[in-house]
Amino acid sequence: MIAEGLFERSLNHLLQQSPGATEALLRHAGCSVRFDLTLKQFDFRIADDGCFSESVADTPDAVIRPTAALLTRLPFFGREALRHAEYSGDPALLATLDRVFKQLTWDVEADLAPVVGDIAAHRLHTLGRDTLAGMAQAASAIGHNASEYLVEEAELMARAVDVTRFNRDVDTLADDVARLDARLHLLEAGDA
Repeated sequence: MIAEGLFERSLNHLLQQSPGATEALLRHAGCSVRFDLTLKQFDFRIADDGCFSESVADTPDAVIRPTAALLTRLPFFGREALRHAEYSGDPALLATLDRVFKQLTWDVEADLAPVVGDIAAHRLHTLGRDTLAGMAQAASAIGHNASEYLVEEAELMARAVDVTRFNRDVDTLADDVARLDARLHLLEAGDA
């Protein structure tokens, strides 16, 4: 019950911070949505105010199930990773949920300001954003360096140029074999 309540409050908080999000969900009031996290399922009903409320649903109108691809991409791609979830159910509801989830934004400064003050909230938000950007840049650099090492130094992977050249050579060879085969068929037909 604690996890469901926390999930509900967090989701509704994000909905209320994102302009137009609750209004978009209003036309689906009464519909049920299940977030299937494999180990735990969260069932919600879209309330009359466009927010989510806990509700048990035997057959939900929409089911959203994260995949391994989503979980691995979420820290780096944020909302863009949501396209890697599995969706099933009412197409109109799923389209609205997709639109709403893509526009969700967390106003960190607004949530921190009552606790630490406006200036400190702004500085903490800037520090956190810069830290995350630096970590993403470092992860990207590590990935680039690792792939360069595997291609250039360890020679465990082929370079894109070499793969393209190999594919072109294979295509040329296939064309040559086809022409040779056609000539052989002509010569065999001429001998008969």
